[in-house]
Amino acid sequence: MPQASRPSGGASAHWKRLGLVEGAPECAIDAAWKWQMARHHPDVGGDAEVARALNVARDALKGSGAQANEYVARHYESQPWLVLGVARDADIDLAQRVGAQLAAALAPQRRLADRVAWAVVNFGAQVTPPHGAAPQVRVTPPQPTRRPEARPRAPATPGRPDGLPSRVDFGTLAWGDETARTLKLTWARFAPYEISVDAPAPLRAEVTASKALPGRFAVALSVDWEHEAFSHDPALRGHTLDGSVVVRWAGGGEAAVPVRGVALYPAVVRASPPSLDLGAVDADARAHASLVLVSSAATTVEIEPPAWLRRVGGDGHARTGPLRLAADVPVRVELAVRWEPIFERAAAAFAGGRPVRPTGRVVVRWGERALEVPAQVVVRPPEQGR
Repeated sequence: MPQASRPSGGASAHWKRLGLVEGAPECAIDAAWKWQMARHHPDVGGDAEVARALNVARDALKGSGAQANEYVARHYESQPWLVLGVARDADIDLAQRVGAQLAAALAPQRRLADRVAWAVVNFGAQVTPPHGAAPQVRVTPPQPTRRPEARPRAPATPGRPDGLPSRVDFGTLAWGDETARTLKLTWARFAPYEISVDAPAPLRAEVTASKALPGRFAVALSVDWEHEAFSHDPALRGHTLDGSVVVRWAGGGEAAVPVRGVALYPAVVRASPPSLDLGAVDADARAHASLVLVSSAATTVEIEPPAWLRRVGGDGHARTGPLRLAADVPVRVELAVRWEPIFERAAAAFAGGRPVRPTGRVVVRWGERALEVPAQVVVRPPEQGR
């Protein structure tokens, strides 16, 4: 199989790169390109540079090939490789691929289609047609239609790419979520070498061009969580993503894709009451306090009471571990006095008949944030409690 050459200038190099003779039929260009790409595309282990050169050759030759019937009629009595329009030393698989494309294009012209079939069967052999065995077929091309004052054609520009979605939906995003949405855009013809993308705040867009094939781009859309578009008002629960991503390319091309979604702000947890005062209690008496927590968004909190308090359940038994809060749903946290650490530290005061005032803070943590609720109690010595 002839190897596709590296990029070089001139139309002759493009024909040779595809494995065709100069002036081959138009349908042979596409057939040869597909055959070559099936062997040199990077996805099948091929060389990216060779694949790029094949694309350049196909685009450069598109529209310059001959009509299938005129070409085969002109080379009717030639060698098989020339009848097909492939190089003399081309691979037999390439000759068969091009021959099948030619035969399909010449189906209404049976004599020419049979000649193509003969060329495929005899490809690679030096054939001398017997004198007079194959009469020359004359093809009269249609007369061109006169178009008075024909205007010059506008330069070819890239059209809309394949892969543009009707919309991009991020759904509901938790604060700091690194979820991204990717647009894979492909231009089949007249591919631009670069594109620009404008994303609405607080989104950001990153464009990556394919190194193997021109006209292929990946646009990654993600949220810039540091953007100033986000509000710092704790009363707001989220930011609505409602805008359009605008893609622009050479020639004035432009396309807008709507973007929708909601970015939730970090949860804000509030405690009520803002401080806990258990009043004056007798030593070793049963003393409790309640704290109500409300979060602006679903989150998980850790509760760290001071040493002389502990979190308990409704049955009075100790509770540990994280506590799940739903959005805007109050949750009551019960706290009870632990007497052991108080007696250890207040032994001298109690012996002198003096009360003690343990103080501390109930710390509520969620994510990287925390709030503190001051707590205190006055404990009378055991003698005063009897």
